[in-house]
Amino acid sequence: MIKLKSVLSEEICRKYRGFGIDKPVVTGMISENTLLMEARASAKDLEAFLREMIRGTEWEGKVFAVGGFVRDELMGKAPKDLDVVVNKNQGGIEFTTWLGRKLGIYKEKSNPVTFPSFGTANLRLDGVVHNGIDFTGESVDAVMPRAEQYHDVDVRRPTAVQFTSLEGDAQRRDLTFNAIYKNLSTGELYDPVNGLADLKAKVIRTPTDPTTIYTDDALRMFRAVRFATQLGFELSPEIVDGIKKNLHRLGNTSKERVRDELNKILLSKDPARGIRMLRDTGLLPHVAKELQQAVGMIQNKHHSEMVFDHILTVLSNTKPNLINRIGALLHDIGKVSTRQVIDNEVHFYDHENVGSEMARNILTSLKYPNDIIEPVVLAVKNHMRLKQGGKEGDKISDKTLRKFVVDIGDHLENVLDIIHSDNVAHSPESAMPNQIPNIINRIEKLKSTIPKKTDKLPVTGEDLKNIGLVPGPLYKKLLDLVRDRQLENPNTTKEEYFDIITNYMKNENI
Repeated sequence: MIKLKSVLSEEICRKYRGFGIDKPVVTGMISENTLLMEARASAKDLEAFLREMIRGTEWEGKVFAVGGFVRDELMGKAPKDLDVVVNKNQGGIEFTTWLGRKLGIYKEKSNPVTFPSFGTANLRLDGVVHNGIDFTGESVDAVMPRAEQYHDVDVRRPTAVQFTSLEGDAQRRDLTFNAIYKNLSTGELYDPVNGLADLKAKVIRTPTDPTTIYTDDALRMFRAVRFATQLGFELSPEIVDGIKKNLHRLGNTSKERVRDELNKILLSKDPARGIRMLRDTGLLPHVAKELQQAVGMIQNKHHSEMVFDHILTVLSNTKPNLINRIGALLHDIGKVSTRQVIDNEVHFYDHENVGSEMARNILTSLKYPNDIIEPVVLAVKNHMRLKQGGKEGDKISDKTLRKFVVDIGDHLENVLDIIHSDNVAHSPESAMPNQIPNIINRIEKLKSTIPKKTDKLPVTGEDLKNIGLVPGPLYKKLLDLVRDRQLENPNTTKEEYFDIITNYMKNENI
């Protein structure tokens, strides 16, 4: 039974916000208990819903799931999204229009949203409840089987779209295992480009010549590497060759789309393998040319790997957090600009500071938001800061440790993870596996004595004004003096702070 929901009163809304429900809605006289039992729809729920809707209608046998839904299901994973192909000319538009009217949610020109030039449509299912499952927030994305033609200068927007067979539709898709069709009515699979065989063999392959696929959309080169990384598959030789031949097409690909594929590679189980594939296919400079420059760069006695390989080892060591993974990828990027050989020894003086600005430029170019850029820059800038603390971390004073924690602020966990991942990736003689674990224990013990950046100083500008000082540059010097003493001895009294200020002014003849 299909139900359309109506909005409850504000009083009941307030009641249900306690359950994390922002705008609870019910059907007619449905009870509040039933409301709480309504489940959020999954992709499989949507599949079952559509199967029931088309049973015994003109659409039975014509609606097919395709892409990630079928691929994930075949791999034993829970599908995340359902995209359907409707095997009829303008089938996507006609089907969603029919479904919207059947459900009573059709709105001319707004639901479904249609794109006649491309044969696609999107029907929002807000307000639909079926068998106790709430489909609010879900939608049906439908398209007809189509062949596309692209102009080589603008690879994202087809210049012509026309109805074709399912086999023809498969020819335009990015990878063979993303071109397996599942008949929603019967559950039967249609596999026109041997995607099942490639899925079983764990091979990444394009349905047709890679150049044709990459002419349509150059980002598909990154997607091939991303899928190989996420799934643990191998790139077919023809894909590797095809990527190398079509790198010039990436000039029209938005940096945001490259960034999004990079993120998925970095958050995979084996990000280092993905970055190596970017290197081997020639895609790496389109992420950051500086990473390519790190390939083959020899380091000093503290490392047993070259710069690029060391970066990937650190990357593999970090936790699967985007800030940590990007920070690891760029932590030594400054070495490509600072490498020197003095008396037959390799040095990278100040590479952390140089690298922090390089990291900022790279991430800005890739259109990362500031809430990613700033903590990554912070991590790159500070990844060498505890190196002098010794293998056990006992050579760092409490004052220095307090200052480090204050300076790093909310991203302490990220930065410590990157430092530790770097510490254990050095040569056996220089590795420091115990340093950060010991420092973390010390920080925990010092926690109650470590001020926050947002905390007021024990002596404020107002206090200085009250003892007759005129606001100016001297204020900063005195307040820095107070902060320094606070980090050294958090138990200093206010009177002792004023004694320190008085002695400083006397010694400076102020």
